[in-house]
Amino acid sequence: MGLILLACLSILILFIRFERRPLSEAMLRFIALVTAAAIVGRILFSSLPNIQPATALVLLLAVYVSPVVGAVAGLLVVVLSSLFLGSGPFVLFQALAYMAISLVGLVPLLKSKGLLACYGLLAGFLYGWISNLGFLIFTEFSREAFLTLVVTGGVFDLVHGIGNVCFILLLHPTFLRILHSIDRKAGKEH
Repeated sequence: MGLILLACLSILILFIRFERRPLSEAMLRFIALVTAAAIVGRILFSSLPNIQPATALVLLLAVYVSPVVGAVAGLLVVVLSSLFLGSGPFVLFQALAYMAISLVGLVPLLKSKGLLACYGLLAGFLYGWISNLGFLIFTEFSREAFLTLVVTGGVFDLVHGIGNVCFILLLHPTFLRILHSIDRKAGKEH
């Protein structure tokens, strides 16, 4: 129960930090469109286990806009797509997983496509491990059962990571082109 309260407090702090960020109207529209694309992509690819563009789009936002923006987008992706895909207590830990992979201290250093793609592979595993914590807490699994879940889920986490790499490599140029056009109109450089 303490971990659940800590998770909810973390989400509240995240939203407070997001609300205090100065963002232009154009940037808010861009963030909303990328988040919507991630939600739609997650829903459209839901028949393929762990292959979806949502994580790649969240990571692109985290690296090129802000880790806080990426974390908020990830949280929105999980909560809003769960309205279509099904919801349960695991959604909290999926949201925490997106927060964790977006807020990791390395994220601002990943501005090269290759480094970001490598981190996308790792993020597939981090997302799976953090999401699996929800099963441990909500179903009172033993630690041994959790390790079994992590090991058997390893293939799915690997597929998620490989999907992240592919989507990052595919979406990176278009994402930057759109982001830079917004920045040029606003008079900013990344």
